[in-house]
Amino acid sequence: MTRTHTCIDLFAGCGGISYGFEQAGFQTIVAIDNDLKAIEVLRANMPSIEYVLCEDLNEFTPKNLESTAGIKSADVIVGGPPCQGYSTVRQFDGANNGHRLVEDSRRVLYKKFLEYVDYFKPKVFVMENVLGMRSAENGRHFKGLAEETERIGYKFISLVVNASDYGVPQNRRRLLSLGFSKVLDNASMNVVQQELFNSKSSSMISLWEAIGDLPPLEAGEGDDPTCYNMKLRRDHQNEFPNSKYLDWSLDNTDIHKLTAHVARPHNQRDLRDFERLRPGENSKNAIDRGVEMEFPYNRDVFQDKYSRLAKDRPSRSILAHISKDGLMYIHPTQIRSLTPREAARLQSFPDSFQFPVPRTHQFRLIGNAVPPLLSKRVAQAIIKVI
Repeated sequence: MTRTHTCIDLFAGCGGISYGFEQAGFQTIVAIDNDLKAIEVLRANMPSIEYVLCEDLNEFTPKNLESTAGIKSADVIVGGPPCQGYSTVRQFDGANNGHRLVEDSRRVLYKKFLEYVDYFKPKVFVMENVLGMRSAENGRHFKGLAEETERIGYKFISLVVNASDYGVPQNRRRLLSLGFSKVLDNASMNVVQQELFNSKSSSMISLWEAIGDLPPLEAGEGDDPTCYNMKLRRDHQNEFPNSKYLDWSLDNTDIHKLTAHVARPHNQRDLRDFERLRPGENSKNAIDRGVEMEFPYNRDVFQDKYSRLAKDRPSRSILAHISKDGLMYIHPTQIRSLTPREAARLQSFPDSFQFPVPRTHQFRLIGNAVPPLLSKRVAQAIIKVI
């Protein structure tokens, strides 16, 4: 593929945004993150990026980047600053609103992002975050993002998108904040919005279409790498003969090998509770229909602690919390939680994308990533105006 547009990826994680942008025709010239495990995964999968830097953007300045990489400009700057400071479901260490509000320095990392925008003057920037950014601390930070964007000379828009509308087999609603340089005409924002609207899929990809060919496992089973059951794959492709999603996800060069398809172990009590759930049902639903569950958690707070995914619709949002225990991500037909490869499929990472880090880090990096297929659709819209 000939790549004529350049991109800088900040808070790059394991490369979900960069991978999608490269698939759309961009060349990522720099990717930066302060998580060494994320950097390891990014380097393993995207050797075309010359500068993959493990740096803390609180300390590593745009001038440092120019000195390190000799970069003067880029067409687009993208990034997904950490979302935990905005999440509406934050519980264990305080909250992002109300009487349990805690200070969190991650809420102002958008300012570091905009420092790079102001320094390198891209034509467009794209920042991805959770919807809670609009409401955290009564919207103070979202308002600050919009005002600072205008101050440095960019026109600002925000869009709420659901990844399931763009071919990702997952209900994942996110906030896209975009800035357009004033060198672009006023129609550019409308063009991008219209392109994203027009590229929505007419039908959603189900969880089963995405993962139904993967070899069955018991809890605690699996080898890395493992062999594919090629009959399973052929049967699955026959079940979905026109699946563009399978064309995307099964792009690996050695189709006889599969990585990261290893199931975490669970205790026998959890496994018995998993089996009591119907596909698409959580533990509260089961209790309401009279099922006796064994889990020991506070029933007033954690009634829906376990959740079994449904085959015939997109998955629930894959979050970094899947690295903790997987109890919200129980397989629809097997008595276990999802493997990292299944989670990666639901995030739209193709099988050729490798995760050469321990399983807990695999789950965390996958859950934190921007789905590459969503990223690709955004990049294709931006190409229309730059």
